[in-house]
Amino acid sequence: MPINQPDLLPRRSVTSAGSQVRRRLARRAFAGWSALAIAATATVALAVPAQATTPMYLGAVGESAALSNSIGVPIATHAYAQFSSKVPTARMITVRTSASWATVAAARPGSALYDNIVRWAQTLKGRSGPVMLAYHHEPEASGSSEYGSPAEFINAYRQVVSIFRAQGVTNVEYTWQMTAWSFRAKASDPRHAAKWYPGDAYVDNVGADAYNWFTCGHGAGRWNELSTLTDPVLAFARAHGKPASLPEFASHQDARRAQWVSNAHDYLVANGDIISAAFYFNRGPTNPANSDCSWQLETKAEFSQYGEMARDTAHFTP
Repeated sequence: MPINQPDLLPRRSVTSAGSQVRRRLARRAFAGWSALAIAATATVALAVPAQATTPMYLGAVGESAALSNSIGVPIATHAYAQFSSKVPTARMITVRTSASWATVAAARPGSALYDNIVRWAQTLKGRSGPVMLAYHHEPEASGSSEYGSPAEFINAYRQVVSIFRAQGVTNVEYTWQMTAWSFRAKASDPRHAAKWYPGDAYVDNVGADAYNWFTCGHGAGRWNELSTLTDPVLAFARAHGKPASLPEFASHQDARRAQWVSNAHDYLVANGDIISAAFYFNRGPTNPANSDCSWQLETKAEFSQYGEMARDTAHFTP
């Protein structure tokens, strides 16, 4: 969910446990990319994308049913939950707990937390088809500072993945969900994405939440296309040989938002070789810090553009 962080710095700014996920990732693979470490602030030349061989998941966060009804096309759902709660049915699920990251990393069999993680693993294991799963999204954002350090987050993330693997789960795609801004933060910034990376052996998918804040939050009037927000994310994913995703993406309300969605459509298609999923954040503000932001699609033109994307079945699927 959107955290009140700047979109841009001022004008300068293992392996999956199961064969189902391996096959899905392989279909999205691209040849010749070596796993080189890159800084998020470096200028990286992106290769000409290959034609996508598998449609990417397209859906929404929040009012997904309402958006689906408005455009008249089924779309995927991205749900949020706690390990202590019931496991939602959704294409992507982001889960967390109120416990600190150190507590999660230290959880052992017999504890309520450990047993709940096992329950989640067994529940998802029993479902058909792949599920994208992210643990504690946007850990680098200010709203998560109380949970611990980057090292503690990494240990907690690895613990969750390890428990799932020990339960024989084969249909989960482990997704690391950061803010898109963290991929362009300076290496010296505590929020720099690479500081929070759990490692190639524990991440199947590099996810980032991309927002065109414009005049709300810390947007400062800068209008950012999805390409501007997401290119550094794709560069990081390519350098690590991973597919990428947008667990959340949205634009603040403006007369240009319908065109922004249309441009997003073109961008997603052009990068369909690496982007595996995109979920529009179709809901209102999530905290007082961004209470002036309006993310939900509202106009006929906006619904029309998002509907065109959902009907582009050569590139998108629910």
